[in-house]
Amino acid sequence: MTLLVQPTTARRISMAQRSTTPGLKRGRHNLPYWMARQVTRDPMGFPDKCIRLPADADEVLLSALCLEHTARLRAWIADQSKDGGPKFTRYDGTVFSACRVYQEHPHSRFHKVKRNTRKSYTDSLKIIEATVGRRLIRNLTVIDVEHWYSEWRKPNELHGAERVDRAHNAVAMFRTVLRFSAALRHPECKLLAEELKLVQFEKGDARTEEMTYAQVVSFVRTALDMVRAGTLAPERARYLAIGVAAQFELLLRQKDIIGEWAPAKADVKNAIVYGNEIWTGYFRWENIPGWRWRMKTSKSKYRSAAEFDLTSYSLLYPLLEAVPHEERAGAIIKGEHGLPIRYRSYIRWFRQIARAAGIPDEVWSMDTRAGGATEAEEAGADLDAIQGALTHSKKDMTLRYIRRSSAKIATVAAARRTKRAADETGGGTV
Repeated sequence: MTLLVQPTTARRISMAQRSTTPGLKRGRHNLPYWMARQVTRDPMGFPDKCIRLPADADEVLLSALCLEHTARLRAWIADQSKDGGPKFTRYDGTVFSACRVYQEHPHSRFHKVKRNTRKSYTDSLKIIEATVGRRLIRNLTVIDVEHWYSEWRKPNELHGAERVDRAHNAVAMFRTVLRFSAALRHPECKLLAEELKLVQFEKGDARTEEMTYAQVVSFVRTALDMVRAGTLAPERARYLAIGVAAQFELLLRQKDIIGEWAPAKADVKNAIVYGNEIWTGYFRWENIPGWRWRMKTSKSKYRSAAEFDLTSYSLLYPLLEAVPHEERAGAIIKGEHGLPIRYRSYIRWFRQIARAAGIPDEVWSMDTRAGGATEAEEAGADLDAIQGALTHSKKDMTLRYIRRSSAKIATVAAARRTKRAADETGGGTV
């Protein structure tokens, strides 16, 4: 017996059958996929827009999987719709939306980098969004990005210096955004990212400034003289002198010496809590029993701890010994109210003392470390040893910290003179 079904009824049966597998779509070779846009026209940024289903799944399994994925989608949409609208930006093809998705997506590396790195990322993203945010990525070419680079590097004022690092960092950030968007399967982002692989953009020159041993000594003496003259508080002079001497002697980063303030989090080991902020750092009195300091640096590539015998450092040790016993608790470098010093205070007070000591403004606090590395190289220290002290993973980076080449040039010249003298003594001709 043949059952005849009217067209309208057939459509209803078909719709009923599809409703047991919401989101199901067949691709090439009849392979099954679950597609968010098959369920709703606007998935509101749902991270799993397309999920491949098992090729050998029967109707029962397909139905169960589709219903499971659809339930997650519905829950996502409900969550995004709370409090009057979506919480996350939806990609609409513009540069601005791609930048925002990169910053907001829960799996973006933006949330995994350190706080100071994320700040530099944010600075570049603001430049991109403010200047080219409305551009559609599908209409962009390499020529456009090269033009942006030229605009971004222009001086901020008439006759000012070009901002090469600003432009380079912004382009690097745009590349990162494109790669993340390509990973989310936006084809126009993948195409432009691939094309930009063949293009290089000029980067600013490495710093050449250093803080020499003579300048460090002058800094320390000037700080103490300012105390005697009544122009600088004794605690401020003492702690800034220790900070600069520690960076120079131990070849450590400023962050390793002064630590870091950040918004408060729960269960942070050995943190100092003040209001809604916490301070974390290793350069603490409790960590230097017997004047030996064992610590991990702020760069994670060097997993083993560094160990310092602080009595071996003729510039730093006397400054530490001079600290009154009642102040030997918590952070070694303190600021206002006896709390660990903040970055801005450290930089401001450093410049105040440095100017009084006749140190040029072009020499920064961070150049103290480079000065120590340069001194070590000129004293004949092995490059591998200097690299280990600086906790660098690559020699190229270590060489950037060795600022002066005059000693190397003199060494080469002396070696050539020695060879010529030997040749002449041995009867060589000129």
